[in-house]
Amino acid sequence: MRKLSLLLFLACTVTEAATAAHAQQNQTDDLRPAIKLACIGDSITAGSGTSNSFFAYPSQLQRMLGKKWEVRNFGVSATTLLNSGDKPYQKESAMKNALEFKPNVVVIMLGTNDSKPQNWAFNEQFGADYRDLISKFKALETHPRIVVCNPPLVPGAGNFGINEPAVLKEIPLIKIMAEQEKVEVVDVHGAFADKDALFPDRVHPNNEGASVLAKTVYAGVTGEKWQGDVPDVTLSDWNGFEQKSFVVANRSCLLVSPKTTAPGNPWIWRTEFFGHEPQGDIGLLKKGYHVVYMDVQNMYGAPVAIDLMDKFYAALTTRFQLSPKATLEGFSRGGLFALNWAIRNPNQVASLYLDAPLCDLKNWPTPSPDWENLKKVYGLTEEKARAYTLSPIDHLKPLVDAKIPILGVYGMADTTVIPAKNIELLAQRYRDMGGEIELIPKPGIDHHPHSLVDPTPIVDFVVKHS
Repeated sequence: MRKLSLLLFLACTVTEAATAAHAQQNQTDDLRPAIKLACIGDSITAGSGTSNSFFAYPSQLQRMLGKKWEVRNFGVSATTLLNSGDKPYQKESAMKNALEFKPNVVVIMLGTNDSKPQNWAFNEQFGADYRDLISKFKALETHPRIVVCNPPLVPGAGNFGINEPAVLKEIPLIKIMAEQEKVEVVDVHGAFADKDALFPDRVHPNNEGASVLAKTVYAGVTGEKWQGDVPDVTLSDWNGFEQKSFVVANRSCLLVSPKTTAPGNPWIWRTEFFGHEPQGDIGLLKKGYHVVYMDVQNMYGAPVAIDLMDKFYAALTTRFQLSPKATLEGFSRGGLFALNWAIRNPNQVASLYLDAPLCDLKNWPTPSPDWENLKKVYGLTEEKARAYTLSPIDHLKPLVDAKIPILGVYGMADTTVIPAKNIELLAQRYRDMGGEIELIPKPGIDHHPHSLVDPTPIVDFVVKHS
């Protein structure tokens, strides 16, 4: 019996030791810096032809490689490998930025624009210029691994002067150069055999084509074939919290999650300027709240933006199971988004936090390019915009009826978004209608800085009304 007990004790001890060692190894892995991968290229690398930068091949590659890698897109439209071309890559600021990134791995895919007749006239320099480009990265202190890609095929007659016959002449030159420089080659060209339909304009791959490209580069970088679809969520870090990047209705979206979620999955929705003065958002993350954002920039809270926001809300509350009631956070022009969405969907709103908010279209600072864009998005003439009666400040009743509490933070010396014509006027009308609103005026402060140095009053307000 004693022998059995001893054996059991030893087995448990070994198991516990192995578990502890495994946990320690995981912690060590988490502390290791991410492997930096730089994607060098032209418009195909940049993502032209895809519906959103989220589908550009470097973005898809990031999702495939995961959080242990940091993939950066240094693609520049129309650039050439040839230093005598009409837009040499090495003369672009992206080249300097890529070197300053200090990558551990460099993936180069250039040559498509070199096939244009005016550029291919300098084809005798192709190999030498490729070696010159590579030498710049080889000189880095990180001594990066360098992977070069054959340009994708050019279907049919091509376009923009880009043509398949010249690309086919580049491929053996790349092979010779790679052997001389002892760098790896990925056959992107061959990966698109019989896939002409993935190039709608006969040059740029669409979303599906970019997936083929990403999978091909993934195999070249890792030595493993990617199985299945490319993940539709990118994981990264935001101020020490996990951030998910994804697309809804072809708009870029973010969801930052707390380390421990508060009961009910509460969340706050930053409607504009994500990451600016984030102390309130960080404070709420520490309280177990999620922070979300959808890129509807340059839509100024117009109906088209509110339609997109409706789709984002649906995704958050179904796919990600967030609370059916949100707190909306409107900084500056973000006030138009927050108020207009809340007015349309009052039963889905827990509270509103408005920071130096624009509440009335008629008070938009002019003249400015934004004012002209705003009129276009709303479909208004100058005369109609100045007489507009559908601003949120004129339609507060749905918020009052739903008993939505509002917090307003603003600089009393704001000369950009005048408080007396915006948040102070809104507060007066809201109170007169029986609504609950709390103001935190900041004496002597202009439009900036937003938020509060100590965001505790903001955090407490949101938590109280969740």
